Amino acid sequence: MKKVNRFAAAALTFALAATTAGCSAPGAITLGNNTKNALTVDGCDVPAGIFINNEISAYRNAMYRVVMEQGSLPTFDDMKKAKIEDMDAEDWIQDQATETCKLYVAIEKEFDKIDGKLTQEEEDEIKKYIKSIRDNDRFKNNGISEDSLLKGCRNEYKKKYLFNHYYGIDAEKGCSEEDLKKYFTDNTARIKYIEIKLTDAEGNAYDEDIKRKIDKKVDSWVKEINDVKDDEEKLKKMDDIKTEYEEFSSTLTTSADGGTGTTTTTTTTATTTETTGTTTAGTTQTDENGSVITTTTTTTSPYQNEVTVTKYVTTTADKDEQPTTTTTQSEAEVAVKKYNDFVFDDLKEYEAVKYNYDDSTIYLVIKGDITKRMTKDDYWSDDNIDALLQQRYGVDFDDWLNAIADSYSVEKNKSAYKRYAPFKLDIEDVSLYG
Repeated sequence: MKKVNRFAAAALTFALAATTAGCSAPGAITLGNNTKNALTVDGCDVPAGIFINNEISAYRNAMYRVVMEQGSLPTFDDMKKAKIEDMDAEDWIQDQATETCKLYVAIEKEFDKIDGKLTQEEEDEIKKYIKSIRDNDRFKNNGISEDSLLKGCRNEYKKKYLFNHYYGIDAEKGCSEEDLKKYFTDNTARIKYIEIKLTDAEGNAYDEDIKRKIDKKVDSWVKEINDVKDDEEKLKKMDDIKTEYEEFSSTLTTSADGGTGTTTTTTTTATTTETTGTTTAGTTQTDENGSVITTTTTTTSPYQNEVTVTKYVTTTADKDEQPTTTTTQSEAEVAVKKYNDFVFDDLKEYEAVKYNYDDSTIYLVIKGDITKRMTKDDYWSDDNIDALLQQRYGVDFDDWLNAIADSYSVEKNKSAYKRYAPFKLDIEDVSLYG
């Protein structure tokens, strides 16, 4: 059986808005009988607690949109006066909360339709989490009951269940494991690279003599790596070259006017999938005299400094969307896309290459055989399979679920919508960042 706790973070997006504790309010909201349910969706009552929490999440989303538009973090008073998609912020927030409630009902109905059932392990996981957050002041002050928390959390688990039922391995709308593996290998590259700067630590360009010296050195490293006979050993050789580059870069000198300057170290470390290169473990035993002997074993990761690169695919939305970036950002995006195309279209496996990324950067890059890492304890773990299925089918699943939700009729409880209007809630100190 797959572990359930890997769902914990995703399953509690419902509770995301209440992660900030310690707030104090003049008095907590209590639900009156006529506002116990906020709305009815396709004949199903939605508890006010779920609607309120969806409002809080929508408020955070509204804050993000305002930040993107005005470039600064809005105050609570700013949010009251804000316009989002030509709507007053309050109306937009309640509209978004209503849409989320429709999805809540769609998940409940579709889960029941297929006679879905959560495992006892999942139920225990849910109860344990709710117990840990139920006393959060954000819930208390906004009248969100433990029962609403449980329903919302179970709903997210049910959503995951529905996704696996329809879009999982060998599912009706999904694919076989072999097909998923092909999708992964077609769209993912196993890379090792060294970022070599043509500027000093202050961003000043090296003079032409130093650039030629760097270029020549990189050519020698490329040859040194490609002269290694064993393919996987070529990847390991990259670690030696990286150390050599760091030592070499510390000897480079430059100045703003292109003449001789002070020694500047320009070491750049890439973000990697292997966060540590070594693992240290200790074991103890006793000798014949009863003395404790400690043995320390250090294991070096065979995939130190490797990264994965995902193939860039231009969507219709990308083509239609008008860019709002600066010229510098646009140039950076072009460089990223060009490099991505190079990795998937031109870079051969186990052949080290010098790649001119932009005017200030050279990559010494090599691609490995990704299938060598597709094991259950590496790239082909259960967690990675789940993530890959979401990558491949997540949009399709959301579209399917949204279409169902959009077909539902909605009856709003006007008293509840008025009583729990977003700016009447205890949300003044809600953070954009969780």
